[in-house]
Amino acid sequence: MEWILGIINIVGLFILGLFIKNYLPTYMAEKGKNLATKEDIKEITKRTEEVKILFQKEMEIFSNELTFTNEYAFNRYSILYAKVYGIVIQSEYVRFFYKKNELQDLSFEEYPFIEIKRNDIKQQIDLLTGSKISEEINPIVDEMTSFNKKELCDYIIKYSEYASPKLLKLAIAYRYAGSNYSGNRKIEDPGISKAFDDSEFDLIKEIVKTIITEYNEMRKIVKLSYSESELSTGQLAHTEFK
Repeated sequence: MEWILGIINIVGLFILGLFIKNYLPTYMAEKGKNLATKEDIKEITKRTEEVKILFQKEMEIFSNELTFTNEYAFNRYSILYAKVYGIVIQSEYVRFFYKKNELQDLSFEEYPFIEIKRNDIKQQIDLLTGSKISEEINPIVDEMTSFNKKELCDYIIKYSEYASPKLLKLAIAYRYAGSNYSGNRKIEDPGISKAFDDSEFDLIKEIVKTIITEYNEMRKIVKLSYSESELSTGQLAHTEFK
């Protein structure tokens, strides 16, 4: 009996050896694979969530930047450029009116900006002789007379955060030149006086052209109708006045 038990033990050990050799490695490999797969899925899920969060943050930043850009562009158009373009329109209509009625041909090259000036004149007349005793002249300040070169540049400087660097530089330069040209101040030295007059003329001409160009640029940006001619030439199209 003992020898039979010994044989059974040997066979049992042999079978156990075969199991350990053949089945157990495969089983352990599969278990390892399953464990690796679960860990991989966990890592992939983690990475996916991180990418999702990052994407959401980037989209939020992009959306905020786009909203700011659009709002800023519309504010530039509505607060600054629509206003100063309106001042230029009045000047250009005066030019159109004079030419249409054959009163005077005021070319842009010679008169880049035309101001409307009106005075309230009060006279005292001697009733006996009919001669003038005194005369008082006071400038009339209203909606039309306030649309002038000074108002134009003051408004640009006031809303400088919406002006292009070029337009702002021109407006600030004009404030200096305009306050010293012969129409506003008497300078004894003719050379200096002429220098200020030339600068005032050149600056207001460039300011008007820049306003017309940039006004149409802003309308293009905010998806409104604009004049291709004005955008390219910097000069107002008079066809709308007819």
